Amino acid sequence: MSTVRKPITPKPPRVRDKVLVILQEQCKECGLCVEFCPKNVLCFTDIYNRKGYHPVTACDIEACVNCEFCERICPDMAIFLAERKEAENAYKTGAIEEGTVIPEFDNESKNQEASK
Repeated sequence: MSTVRKPITPKPPRVRDKVLVILQEQCKECGLCVEFCPKNVLCFTDIYNRKGYHPVTACDIEACVNCEFCERICPDMAIFLAERKEAENAYKTGAIEEGTVIPEFDNESKNQEASK
């Protein structure tokens, strides 16, 4: 048995293959996704959608682990995970509907504007 320790090699940062997409106009503020999210990623906004509900948004998108609990539990199919490249193309070309939020891309654009 060796008394020499093996060096600790850090793991590379984990890259999420999918991004969270929230259809805020479909959200009925049931709170199931907020309640069942294991990493407390989701929270309610202060704004109202057309139906008069406070839709869900991502408060801590960096904590998301793509577990898909929110997608599976949402009765209105207002939240889901999409392939990163497909969502990025739709976001850049403006091919997403009004009221659709992709928090990961929204945070990146806000960070770029703040650094200018």
